[in-house]
Amino acid sequence: MAIDGETPNPPAEDEMLPDEREVLSERAEALDEADDDYLLTVDEVAADLGIDLDE
Repeated sequence: MAIDGETPNPPAEDEMLPDEREVLSERAEALDEADDDYLLTVDEVAADLGIDLDE
């Protein structure tokens, strides 16, 4: 479990269920194929949601 401000450590690949590995693989391939203009940065999403990241 992550503590405030920390990123949780992902499980080791050998501890994942087979379907988790498959989904992660498919999503990685989809991101590789995605048009960079379609993807948003954290700053863009925060601005769209009215979140100030500097606070």
